[in-house]
Amino acid sequence: MPEGYVRLGEENWYYVLHPRPVYVVAAAWGGRVNFMAASWVMPFSEDPPRIVASLSKDSYTAELARRAGSFTVNVYAADAADFVYSAGTVSGRRVDKVRELGAEVSFDTATGAPRIVRPRPIGYVVARVHRVLEDLAEDVDLFVADVVEAYADERLFNESYGWVLQRARVLLHASGRAFTTATQLILASRRRG
Repeated sequence: MPEGYVRLGEENWYYVLHPRPVYVVAAAWGGRVNFMAASWVMPFSEDPPRIVASLSKDSYTAELARRAGSFTVNVYAADAADFVYSAGTVSGRRVDKVRELGAEVSFDTATGAPRIVRPRPIGYVVARVHRVLEDLAEDVDLFVADVVEAYADERLFNESYGWVLQRARVLLHASGRAFTTATQLILASRRRG
């Protein structure tokens, strides 16, 4: 083992890639709405605009997204940590999460996917499922989805460079019930020559 390092096991190796943004993925099918916390979501391509989401095979939200062919990715700030944690730990198969967690949703007109309006996210992406890759891992399926629309709170976002980090405080997941935010803005020096 390299000197000065600790070896990570199968149960915690991915902590080395955290903290990372955590989102609430929402989907609906057959009159049921569910949502879940998910931090393994990222941009995939610009042309066409696509994202990927790694969702548990036994997740109710993943089942609804697969059936509906669409979902939303809701971005939250630090003040929503309790909601996001509950969204990831309460089972939507057992309870109606919308009612249980005091949430409110509206439905996207282009895809029919639910977006959470209470608690209010600071941004969200509406996505249409392009392909679900089911044979890459034992525990998750990879949802490749086209970005239909994306919105961000105008007070917290700048179209030239993204989130205004001094104000947005985008929620990041560390592990378990531990969350953090980006606390310092660091600008790299420009290369000359």
